[in-house]
Amino acid sequence: MPHPASVESTQIERPFICQLQQPGWDTLEGDTGVPYLTERRTFRQVLLVERLREALRRVNLDEAGHPWLDDARITRAVGRLERPGEPKLMAANREVTRLLIKGTQVRGPDDGKAVPVHCIDYDHPQRNDFLVVNQFRVDPPWASENVDYLVPDLVLFVNPIPLVVVECKRPDVEHPLTDAITQLLRYSNRREGMTEVEGVERLFRYTQLMVAPGFEEARLGTVGASYEHYLAWKDVYPVPKTCRVSGNPTGLWITRSGGGGWPTEARAMTCRQSGCEVTVAGDGVGTTYARS
Repeated sequence: MPHPASVESTQIERPFICQLQQPGWDTLEGDTGVPYLTERRTFRQVLLVERLREALRRVNLDEAGHPWLDDARITRAVGRLERPGEPKLMAANREVTRLLIKGTQVRGPDDGKAVPVHCIDYDHPQRNDFLVVNQFRVDPPWASENVDYLVPDLVLFVNPIPLVVVECKRPDVEHPLTDAITQLLRYSNRREGMTEVEGVERLFRYTQLMVAPGFEEARLGTVGASYEHYLAWKDVYPVPKTCRVSGNPTGLWITRSGGGGWPTEARAMTCRQSGCEVTVAGDGVGTTYARS
């Protein structure tokens, strides 16, 4: 069932999704009651297998630019991802990362020699399937029906393999980023001092980034990183960078849309200096604003 709107949803989760939509990510509304609404047979699955099969067929082309993988080869490649052959999380994550980079070996279409099946087309991004799912329920081994399941706020899929897990925290709690990282460590079963299994490691076999946003700030790390290794996310691409102007009673902004440093002042609506275009929104009288 869909989750009701919350502060985390309206102030962090939804804006996060909107930012992903700008460069073309698709979205899928999560549901914690019916697995097929997130294109899975059960909540124990973390790969969206049908989309994955379609993506493998699409990104692996022969010299003439035509798909060449048959169902048997696709099944072998999918099985290799589903069963990386390493029981421990960190070793499994390394093996999956290797598969993401180098691909899975299968018999070629002509002479039978082994050739790689690639999971992602790094040279032609438009051939890939980019998808974000919110409130992505995953059942650990001990979950029973609708009890004891875990729900990461956002999971970002590429073809669609869950490469990024995001845990949002409302900005009015005392330590939002620390709380978000703690939740990510719990989900991935990496909290120090814990002797009991509490997470769903199979989701994090595939994870390349773990993101902890708290409204105006965010930190990111990788599987196995502890608190001190989560670094600040400083780039807001593709949203233009903005800077508050001083001496501005109407609350206007100047926006950097090009390269170079900030100019010392912006006059009228726009000005150019050092290759940097600065816009003073709503200023129709030619007032000069100093950079704050």
